[in-house]
Amino acid sequence: MYVESTKEHHKWFRSKSFVWSLIACYVTLIYSTLYIMRPILNFLKMTLKGYLNLSVGVMFLIILSLVLAHIISNRERYCVNQYLWFSFICCIYGLVIYILELPEEQVHFIEYGILSALIYLALTHDINNRSIYFLSSLIVFVFGAGDEVVQWVLPNRIFDIRDIVMNGTAGILVQLLIAMVISRRKVACSSCQLMQ
Repeated sequence: MYVESTKEHHKWFRSKSFVWSLIACYVTLIYSTLYIMRPILNFLKMTLKGYLNLSVGVMFLIILSLVLAHIISNRERYCVNQYLWFSFICCIYGLVIYILELPEEQVHFIEYGILSALIYLALTHDINNRSIYFLSSLIVFVFGAGDEVVQWVLPNRIFDIRDIVMNGTAGILVQLLIAMVISRRKVACSSCQLMQ
């Protein structure tokens, strides 16, 4: 009985309507907090001094650890090349977060990476070919552009093309991670055969 209810719950959680509703709530949360985020971050900068950037780094490492835990728990699906791709993409993602000096830009980079993963999950209900990665990245880019339009309207924020590019880059990197690591099955490759 418990196993059946757990399967039903998991099936509902991954349902198309639930995932798109989650995306709608997530994007609404991002857009609706744009006005108050700057004062909150300014308060945190004063309170935490130089530790705000460190806090964002810790948030990134926690998310990275969760993805790595998923990969390790399904290790029979992955070969050495996929672990190398995982390391490479995560290093680039972490480097971009490090290069972005403003904490709000770092947080946005992480937010739009999460959004990219959610959009991919939602699109898997309708698309089962490689175009899913392009379409997911495009939708993230559109939401990122919408974010900047909202900021253009707000008196305490500004419109910046660079931020649209950064939001889109976060989406592309997560799609690359999904394409090269998470959604791929273990394939016969020389490095995998050497490990066996």
